[in-house]
Amino acid sequence: MSPATALPTAEELGCARWFGKATPARTIELEDRLDLGGGAAISILLVNGIDRYVWTDGPVAAAIVGSGTAPVGVPDSWQFRHVHGPRAGQTERPIGVEQSNTSYVVGEQVVVKLFRRIWPGPHPEIEIVEHLSGRVDSVPAFHGAVEWNGHGVALLQEYVPHGRDGWTWCSEAAMGGDVADIGRIGALSAELHAALRGMGTSAAGPRVLRAWHEAADAQLDRVLGAVPAEVAAELSPALPRIRAELAALEAPGEPPVLQRVHGDFHIGQILAAGDRLVVLDFEGEPARPVADRAAPGTALRDVAAMLRSFDHIGRYVEHELWPGHRADIERWIDAARGAFLDGYGAVDLALLRALEFEKECYEFTYAVDFDPAWMYAAQGGMRWLLEHDG
Repeated sequence: MSPATALPTAEELGCARWFGKATPARTIELEDRLDLGGGAAISILLVNGIDRYVWTDGPVAAAIVGSGTAPVGVPDSWQFRHVHGPRAGQTERPIGVEQSNTSYVVGEQVVVKLFRRIWPGPHPEIEIVEHLSGRVDSVPAFHGAVEWNGHGVALLQEYVPHGRDGWTWCSEAAMGGDVADIGRIGALSAELHAALRGMGTSAAGPRVLRAWHEAADAQLDRVLGAVPAEVAAELSPALPRIRAELAALEAPGEPPVLQRVHGDFHIGQILAAGDRLVVLDFEGEPARPVADRAAPGTALRDVAAMLRSFDHIGRYVEHELWPGHRADIERWIDAARGAFLDGYGAVDLALLRALEFEKECYEFTYAVDFDPAWMYAAQGGMRWLLEHDG
């Protein structure tokens, strides 16, 4: 296929699950295209002159895995490093539901994750997975990466067979009132954060704390301008309370330690494979540029995100699977929070609460940008926070 015929239409791009919905595609330019043979190709698209996306044709994941570390004829703008796995000719299949990125299993041995929206700079997931590989059992081993002009394009990792995604197994746990594995996730999270401290630490000074507070306030302003009118009307009376909660970001009990973190930690990132619990998706919040996602932060932001996800999965279960059981769901949310924190260990509860409010504000922006139908979970989560004093 020639470059002239490789461009998707604005409608095709707009329908992709991973394409940001806040701004429609007005212009689409082809910046680069890599043909990998057998009809497989990777295209770098410049959308609206600003945003870069990865568009693929054919069995790209299998072609990447089978290409080795130095594919013949690949220009210098593309880097294939440490790639190894099944032989060329192995088949690929999609894994999971396509969301902000797309993942394939190749030869039932390797997962190839294609990053759909890309930014310049080292990709946090590639960096973190490579660092953690072999250090913690909960993270599948690093098998390689593909980059284009300093942009992360794909990550290759060990495939963990017979895994059940977090939304499935945890939905069943919520309906059964079971929090046994939630406590294990708390302990696993503490181990993960300890390993990530090996990438370097520092202390958060007043300037960092002020920046956290300002960014949280700005995010809240964006929420009010982006959500539907009826959602904004519900949030508006609570604005003074929300802003007061966010102000605690600037006044923690002691200076937080800054380190690398997961960045988008929620129950959907925890795969259950037999007795093994596996942590996935270290790319950070997909709506943020990679430079922001790679910046050191407090591990409590991961803790806050996981706690919020217990609330969100509860809303999902009540909304989609088990209507009429709100009281049961509320009891499970409380029990899950307690089990996780017991497993994790001591935390600064005031800072944690401020970070939960910040995370819930982000959930509104995620719904606007990627999944408007998810708005009910963000609304339910914010109501819970406002109804509970900690």
